[in-house]
Amino acid sequence: MYNKKELTIKEQISQLKERGLNISDDDNANHLLSHISYYRLAGYWWPMQSDKENHLFKPGSQFRDVLALYNFDRELEHCYL
Repeated sequence: MYNKKELTIKEQISQLKERGLNISDDDNANHLLSHISYYRLAGYWWPMQSDKENHLFKPGSQFRDVLALYNFDRELEHCYL
């Protein structure tokens, strides 16, 4: 059983920033995280983490790069359907 508190989208964005992910447009991040779950995107930012236990990002990690990987994966998947 998990005892983690559910975070709002705003809290998710704050947490990602505190961990070192650069998010330049909070409104866009809010919109995207409300449509694509935090945990769905986590698989795309996983390689960007320098400390996977504490979920800290490597310097220069960008939210837009996470989205680019996510979109590339979706497009690639549609090529094979």
